[in-house]
Amino acid sequence: MKQNGTPKVSVVTPVYNRGFMMEMVLDSLTRQTYPNLELICVDDGSTDNSAEIIKRYPQVKYIRQDNGGPASARNTGIRNASGEIIHFIDSDVIAPPELVGLHVEQHLRRPRLIVQGQLVRIMDLEDAYKTPYSAWHYSRAFFDTANVSVRKEHLLSVECFDEVNFRKGWEDLDLGMRLMKSGIKVKRLTKTGYIWHYEGRIRIDHIQDFFADRMVEGRAAVMFYRKHPTFAVKNMTMIGGFYYWLDRVLFKEEYLTSQKFIDDIKKLWDNNEKDKCIAKIRLNGYHFYFKGIKAKIKEDGYLLKQKAVS
Repeated sequence: MKQNGTPKVSVVTPVYNRGFMMEMVLDSLTRQTYPNLELICVDDGSTDNSAEIIKRYPQVKYIRQDNGGPASARNTGIRNASGEIIHFIDSDVIAPPELVGLHVEQHLRRPRLIVQGQLVRIMDLEDAYKTPYSAWHYSRAFFDTANVSVRKEHLLSVECFDEVNFRKGWEDLDLGMRLMKSGIKVKRLTKTGYIWHYEGRIRIDHIQDFFADRMVEGRAAVMFYRKHPTFAVKNMTMIGGFYYWLDRVLFKEEYLTSQKFIDDIKKLWDNNEKDKCIAKIRLNGYHFYFKGIKAKIKEDGYLLKQKAVS
């Protein structure tokens, strides 16, 4: 529905245990200057105080579902959205007031468009609104749900997110690939239309949970490659012997699951070397990503099914 000539935009935000920053996220969304706006938070089975915080904002449509993963939560948001344009903004994102309006400007110029905004990665929430965008933050991502928008009709035409094959990881790029194959073009915003993406959410006491998530993402990478079996996607997902060799050379699981690894991380944290701390956790997470890839292939007995020879 248009209001004074402006298309209605539904901002869809999936939420899972984001209570520690939910108020800051919602403050940024409710301060959007775009006039024809619907805010939807899909609580994907949070066990913290996320629901309590969201319900303090009467202008936000709150929907709760059993935990099904990001693809499922976003599909729930799409189904319940009344806007012509869906703007995905994740729950670890702080958005500037003009963000939605900048996306709409591009959609009004071209009808068949993915509008992808950039991310400024921050390690501390206090850096939101302060850290400027620079070329160092540029990403080639063409469908990153932290800050991307597309018309609802186009999402429906490709059947939205694949929540059967992707519980967590690669669900956004899979949808982006299908949209592009249907003829939707990509417009990247750079100097404007960026958001602040909180990267410091990996906590010392959650390291093993993060590694478990990386295994899930590795398994999902195999499904992504099977749906889009190109050389470029194979390199993107890092599936193959060279990467497995790197895994053997760079990472030792007995160390990563030991108390010594935890102690080393804590030492960095206690010395206020938080950037190094997070970087070390993220780098070593690749071992579990590769482990997930190999586990999925071994479980199924194949990477790609062989075509029948007639």
